[in-house]
Amino acid sequence: MMKFAPLVCATIALSIALESSVSSIRAQAPLFPPRTQSTPLPLPPRIPTQTPRPLPPRPTPAPVNGGICPAQLGGTLDRIVDRLPASWSVLIQTQAPRGTRQNLYARNPFTQLVPASNNKLFTTAAALTKLGEQYQLRTPVLGNSNSPDLATLRVIGQGDPSFGTAQLNSLTQQLRQRGIRQVQQLIGDDTVFRGADFNPYWDQNDRGQGYAPPINSLMLNQNSVYSGAVSNPGNYFVGEFRNRLASAGIQVKSSTLVKRTPAPPGEVELASVISPPLSSLIFETNQESDNAYAEALLKTLGRLQAPNSPDSTTSGVAAVRSILTELGVNPNRYSMVDGSGLADRNRASAEAFVQVLQAMAERPDASVFRRSLAVGGVSGTLTNRFRNTPAQGIVSAKTGTISGVVGLSGYVTPRNYSPIVFSIIVNSGNSASTVRASVDSLVIALTRLQSC
Repeated sequence: MMKFAPLVCATIALSIALESSVSSIRAQAPLFPPRTQSTPLPLPPRIPTQTPRPLPPRPTPAPVNGGICPAQLGGTLDRIVDRLPASWSVLIQTQAPRGTRQNLYARNPFTQLVPASNNKLFTTAAALTKLGEQYQLRTPVLGNSNSPDLATLRVIGQGDPSFGTAQLNSLTQQLRQRGIRQVQQLIGDDTVFRGADFNPYWDQNDRGQGYAPPINSLMLNQNSVYSGAVSNPGNYFVGEFRNRLASAGIQVKSSTLVKRTPAPPGEVELASVISPPLSSLIFETNQESDNAYAEALLKTLGRLQAPNSPDSTTSGVAAVRSILTELGVNPNRYSMVDGSGLADRNRASAEAFVQVLQAMAERPDASVFRRSLAVGGVSGTLTNRFRNTPAQGIVSAKTGTISGVVGLSGYVTPRNYSPIVFSIIVNSGNSASTVRASVDSLVIALTRLQSC
């Protein structure tokens, strides 16, 4: 056993040496390696964001049965207007309350042109607004007493444009029934309207024509006979009255026309006639474009607003402007010198007429005003226009024609679209028939509008 002692000793010595070496290494090295800064991994390449492609525009729906979509209306009307070199003022809107109206088409809507008889829209709208549809004019006959023999018999004219032969006969019969048999002096009282009988702005060539009669308080048969104007309407009235009284057995020894002289107090009313209501008067004014009716209504407004005014026409124009301004019509878009539109000094824009039509459509008497307008292919001045077209029966409008002027303003009720208000005023050197054809084409296009 002693033989192995050196080997064991050597082995033990080697183990001790290795242990010492390992302990030395452990003493020098930390238990955990130090945390080192790691290198970040590269980010993936950035893919650029693609802008989404816009969707293709939706195609405009195709109209059906020959209709016109609102988006197509402008181009359609432009082609019609551009074919006729002229001064145009056009405005077309949806009929709606203020603030919700939509312009469907406009061509120089603020330009003021000569409007011709479209001017009657201003006059009749103002009269209906101010006076009401039931307003009537009452023409009285006064005597100095109730006895059969009268010193004076006075008829006081009220400027009633509807006063005719039938009304004169009615007065005569009433006097006969009251037992009147003799009159010393027959007086025609022509004091209600003041100023000139003829509008100073009317062309001299128009004066004396049946469509341009003098407008006075004592009107009979619109102051015209055999397609000509009566030169002295007051004397004409009194003369015709005297003839009818004589035929009824009432003798008149003399007749006198008294102008600007009011009736003295104390006279007795012996007879009277009353005009149809204003709704009928404006119907005649607009349907037939009657100048005498329009001027009488203008002067009536003037004398009611300013009884002491020296000129009933001037005060009438002021009254119309005041009334229409309250309705929302811009007073800077038109100017008037008469009530009928016969004078070429009148100026008006399409916008002014559309504003009038829109305002009247919102009133309780809207149907009264609309009924006063001619209907395409059916009535009034439009009887022979729009026949056998899509516009027949659904266009209500006021016409207007004087030399170089054609106008048409009113309402359209398309069958496949909401109601429309329009005004078209044209001043040009073309013939009236040529211009009317273009105007009518515009209106017919409106009747073809449809929602699409």
